[in-house]
Amino acid sequence: MEGPARTRLVALVVLLAVAIPLGVVAAAGSGGGDESGSDELRVERSTELPEMLIYITDESANVPERAGGRTSVTVECLDAEGRIVASQEDPWPMTQTDGNTLSPHAHVPVDQARIGDVTKCRLVGTKPLLQADVS
Repeated sequence: MEGPARTRLVALVVLLAVAIPLGVVAAAGSGGGDESGSDELRVERSTELPEMLIYITDESANVPERAGGRTSVTVECLDAEGRIVASQEDPWPMTQTDGNTLSPHAHVPVDQARIGDVTKCRLVGTKPLLQADVS
């Protein structure tokens, strides 16, 4: 291979070596939808009991229409591999506010040995799906 052709080939290889990984990182970062968090939901571990607390932080999300008119949703808490650690049915829209001192929320009991495994919770039956990582 002669000088100019070789220079172009090396430049092309270097360009591809840089562009392909950057393209993969950009595609993974944009993902099309936020599956890991939500401004509408907050998930915390209780400091007092072995349970997860799932708060509706945006009141406009806590409406019957978000669940297609259903009167309950399934609250699921998952581990890092997506396996269900705890699950329960809760009324929808959520009304538990601890005497109007907190946002509407659910208390989901979790086995003490598994509570540290919970990475996110979701409200199955809501569309779009309400879910958030543990904060």
